[in-house]
Amino acid sequence: MRLGARSDIGRMRQVNEDSFLAGEGLIAVADGMGGHQAGEVASRMACERLGEMLPVWPHDPAGWLLSVFSDINSRIYNMSLANPSCAGMGTTLTAAVFLEREMYVGHVGDSRAYMLRGGQLKRITDDHSVVGELVRSGSLTEEEARFHPRRNIITRAVGVEPVLVPDVIQVSIAPGDYIILCTDGLTEMVDDTEILGVMMSSDSPQAGADSLVRLANERGGHDNITVVIAHVA
Repeated sequence: MRLGARSDIGRMRQVNEDSFLAGEGLIAVADGMGGHQAGEVASRMACERLGEMLPVWPHDPAGWLLSVFSDINSRIYNMSLANPSCAGMGTTLTAAVFLEREMYVGHVGDSRAYMLRGGQLKRITDDHSVVGELVRSGSLTEEEARFHPRRNIITRAVGVEPVLVPDVIQVSIAPGDYIILCTDGLTEMVDDTEILGVMMSSDSPQAGADSLVRLANERGGHDNITVVIAHVA
């Protein structure tokens, strides 16, 4: 498996509150939220904890993801209660575990997972956001959602409630597939058709990640931008 990753502060923010993990068999992105740079703390805690628990390789990836997300949620929630500077912090978290020819995605928030196969880009995750729900109900189009004034309001996040139930999605993978994880700093600036075009013209996962981040910045870079790409061998 070949990997590529890029995280960028963007052009409008003072702090990069995104974090990522790109390891053999496990990739993840997290987009933190909260004042006093607490969002940076929350996203970093999420990715670091994923990495710490990885040595216990999961034979039940779905169950492992549920357990890890619960553990991370408790840690962030408890810190937000104990430390006034971290009050109200939380993070999105989208993580993919690869086991043989299956991928298991754990997902909370509006960071996304995509699969590129045979020239077609498929979104694997549903956004846990106000506009995501409006799109699924047919009240908004995807294009309208990208510019909606409430597009940054998420309905589920890690660390904001004592109990968390993530989405866990199982997807079969095949050699040649590209798996793309990204924060909304990319998808608010670059639509799915453009993501596909960049990926089809990139000769490696790193080149794809670099090009997507560059394009989001060229469009204005209104938020932090993080992209992690895995190419299945």
